[in-house]
Amino acid sequence: MKIGLISDLHTDVTPLNRAIVPHLIDAVKAAQLDVFVLAGDLARHLVQLSETLNAFQLADLACEKLFVPGNHDIWAIETPDVTSEQKCEIISTLCYECGFHPLTEQPFIKEQIGFCGTIGWYDYSFAPDGYDFSDAQYAEKELMGAVWNDKRYAKWSDTDPVIAGRFEAELNAQVASVRDEVSRIIVVTHHVPFQECIQYRGELPWDFFRAFMGSKRLGDICLEEQRVTHALFGHTHQALDMQIRNLRAICAPVGYLQEKPTVGLRDYATQRLVCFEI
Repeated sequence: MKIGLISDLHTDVTPLNRAIVPHLIDAVKAAQLDVFVLAGDLARHLVQLSETLNAFQLADLACEKLFVPGNHDIWAIETPDVTSEQKCEIISTLCYECGFHPLTEQPFIKEQIGFCGTIGWYDYSFAPDGYDFSDAQYAEKELMGAVWNDKRYAKWSDTDPVIAGRFEAELNAQVASVRDEVSRIIVVTHHVPFQECIQYRGELPWDFFRAFMGSKRLGDICLEEQRVTHALFGHTHQALDMQIRNLRAICAPVGYLQEKPTVGLRDYATQRLVCFEI
């Protein structure tokens, strides 16, 4: 089975981010994938998010298409009274309409391989060493005049650690539900499951905001189940392919395209799409 991964398209950030989508579709076609995974952060607005999903649907790809949302995707900015929980439900509906399987709703099984997924969240367990910030300070998501935009736009019904725990529990339940039906499991999250995948710089406010990258428990769930062989994720905007104990951790982001890549959009799309076979 050949699997492809991409994340963090951010089609609402720059014209280049939007322009790369057709090239990504061409790269997926050329790769002749069996399963294509989108690991979140397509766009903050539902119209543009659905347009991006639908572009892949209209391309009539032969592969299965799986999706987990990212933190930008669940930003509740359409109307004052919508919540991030409600937006998650809307996104799942859009996925079904656009030919994507929303892993947040249920696992997906193909040829004895189980795919389990969640957006994930953060509980400040990735807070850097060497600083004396309290959980209350991290909860404010603001330092030295810089603001983590989840503070403005993520509208959950509870605190970050509680939300993180909720998504972790859902992922754990998914893994448990498929473990006896499959030979291996691939976990897909948007947020980062391993601290080894986070880059600290020894400077502020950069290191402060690393606390919002993910949670250790996401990684623990992957490592505790021997059938989990791959952890696919986004969010960091740093391409990664690492071996962590018994599994392979992969991040394949597009990121913010403020300038046209020197290799051009077509080649950049091909480079960013990570493909592997199992």
